[in-house]
Order: sequence, then C-alpha cells, then structure tokens
Amino acid sequence: MIRMIVAIEGRSHDSRVGDPAGTVSMPPLDPTTLLLALVVVTFSTGVLLLISSRQDRSQTSLALWGVAKLIGAIALALIGLRGVADQSLTVDLANALLLLGHLINFAGVRRFCHRPVSWPWLLAPLVVWLALCQWPAFHASVEWRIAVNSAIMGLITLAGAGTLWKLKGERLVSRYPAIGWLVIHALAFFVRVPIVLIIPMPGINQVTGSPAVTLMLFEALFHATIMAFLQLSMAKDRAENRYRTAAETDVLTGLPNRRAFFERAECGVAHAVSNGRPAAVLVIDIDRFKTINDTFGHAGGDRVLVAVAEAIRAHLRPSDRFGRVGGEEFGCLLTETSQAAAFVVAEGLRHRIANLDIRSDGAPIRVSVSIGVSVIQGRAVTLSQLLDEADTGLYEAKRSGRDRVIAAESGFRRAS
Repeated sequence: MIRMIVAIEGRSHDSRVGDPAGTVSMPPLDPTTLLLALVVVTFSTGVLLLISSRQDRSQTSLALWGVAKLIGAIALALIGLRGVADQSLTVDLANALLLLGHLINFAGVRRFCHRPVSWPWLLAPLVVWLALCQWPAFHASVEWRIAVNSAIMGLITLAGAGTLWKLKGERLVSRYPAIGWLVIHALAFFVRVPIVLIIPMPGINQVTGSPAVTLMLFEALFHATIMAFLQLSMAKDRAENRYRTAAETDVLTGLPNRRAFFERAECGVAHAVSNGRPAAVLVIDIDRFKTINDTFGHAGGDRVLVAVAEAIRAHLRPSDRFGRVGGEEFGCLLTETSQAAAFVVAEGLRHRIANLDIRSDGAPIRVSVSIGVSVIQGRAVTLSQLLDEADTGLYEAKRSGRDRVIAAESGFRRAS
C-alpha cells in the first residue's frame, strides 16, 4: 500500500547502465527490482491482513487495511508496466488506485478507533483527483501531478496519525510507533511537493534511474513492511486487552471479579503502607439475599446485584478499588481515607442502596446492606488482615440487626 513511487510518473526505463568497455552492470539497488519487491510485499501483507480479519471478525479495520494493500499492489504493478501498457492504465488508473488505497486505509484507521466512516466525504479527494486529470494542462504536467498527489496522500496519512493519537481509554503499546511512523511517512510526501515544483524534472531515464527514486522505493518498501507489522500488533494488543478484561470482569455486574479486586487492592494497600498513607477497606454484604432470591427468583436477585454494583460504582471515586468478591458480597479499598472519612463514605453508600428503586414484575424489592470497615492507621498490615477485620465488623453488623456500618478495630464501633 505504498504511494511513494508515484514520483515515477509515466516512465519506462532500462535499469542496465553500460560502462565504457561496453559491458553491462546492475546497480546495487535496482529500481525495477525494488518495485517488484514492493508489489510482492504489499500484496503478501494485504493477504495476511485479510486472513487475520477472518480470524477476528470483530476487527473490521484489518479487512479494510488488507483491501487497501491489495489495491496498492495492483496500482504498483500497473506503474511497473509503464512504457508497455497504455498511459491511461499506468498513469491515470494507477495513481487513482494508489489514492483509493490510501483512503481505504484511512477508513480502516477510523474503524479501528471506533469512529464513523462517511464514504461520500472519504472518497471526495479521489473525485477531485479524477476531475483534475480531465484538465489537459494538469494531465500534461508531471510536476503538478506529483505535487497534487503527494499533497493529498500526505494529508490523508497525517489524518490517520491524528486519528490514532485521539484514541483514548485503551492501552495499545503499538499505537505510538504507528503514529510516529505515519507522521514520518506524511512528511516524506510533503517534502516532495516543493522539490518537484522548484527543481525541473530530469529526462525519462534520469528520473527512473536516479538515486532519489531508488531512495523513495526503498522507503516505500520499508513502509509496506513496518505498517503491516504495526497494524497487526495494534489488533493483537486490542484482542489481548479484551481477553484480559473478560478474565477480570464479573459477567453479571460488570465490576472487577474477586481475582482482579485482590490484585489491584493488594497493590493499593502495599503502596499506602510503604508511604505511610491512610486507606480503608469496606466489605459490603446484601442483607437477606437468599430471601430475595426465594421471593423474586434468580432474575430478581440478579436485578438487585446489578443495582447494588452500579450504586457502588457511582458512589466511589475513580481512584478507589472495588469488585464483587462473593455471591452477594463486595469489597472496596478507599485510598487516602481515614477511619472517620471511611465511615462517611460507607454510611452514604448504605443510604444510597437503601433508596434504590428495584422492581421485579412491578413489585418493589427492598434492599439493605451491612458494611464492615477496617483502616490501616499507620500499621504494617496486608490486604488479607484488613479484610479479616472488616469481616469481623460485618458479622457484628449482621448480628446487631443488619443495615448498618461497623468497624472492628479497638472494639466494635458503629457509624454515627
């Protein structure tokens, strides 16, 4: 899916250079060989991306990237036929296909970044290019064709880098190298615009056999290889994130599951202990949950669990760790929180849950929770110790009549 070789405007050549003795030698990097390698690599990576898209149908961007590369390979093959086939194929159609491949590649970037694709607007640059080609003065000028095509494809490439940069909320390690390379590739296009407009184009054989063209073909070959690798890497990063999230998420409530909560909370407790910072642990248990299940069925019980989970998520801060640790039990780690503040948070959460409007077949379901609290208070403790202390407070809350907040440290203490 390489566009850099568009500078080879309508020229066929003999890559062999005769020496004074009449012998024929081959340059170390022959442009014809590079172009052939470019076609093969672009086609192969396009097929690879299409195969990958079949294995993961959720990532339609892979299919678009694959199609873009195949179109680019066809365009490159047509360019290789210059001097053999008609100019309408090797210049007009070839450049149009190169531009189309770039546009489809950009559509793949937008799909990858969860952004809509408006095909009429997306294909507008192609319509402009085809319209300009109908203007005889433009079509006859190699310099202006190169300049306009380079400017359009540079802008599209830069827009792709900008779209990837705006992607938030996902940890994709390969995204940043992809952005960096796209910016470099766009700059390569932009540099060509003033060069072809200021410096007169040399003769046919000099253009196609010049070191500048060899360099552009080499850059194009590198681009075809590295971008396919980065595109597959970004898709792989996303798939791994999705599997990791699924493994760490409670299916019913959407909260972190027991394993995820313990991993995150253990790190939070260790950080608080090592830095002498306050923190508190809450253990929240839904009162009489078995009775709710018996009365309203498992569907009613599920509604209660989901509603309580949403209340916990809405009540706590983004910096707090929380998750579902048992059937009807939830755990929370409140960072930078003293015992007094923990009681305020826990009591507010208890009040929020008590006022939830949950219904099953029109019948209201009354819900309350009991909450046990434990705090670090400058102690060298572990998450397991804090949970044991909070559990003790929770059991006392249950024994004392439920629907209350109690801490177990230094004797039982109820939130007031």
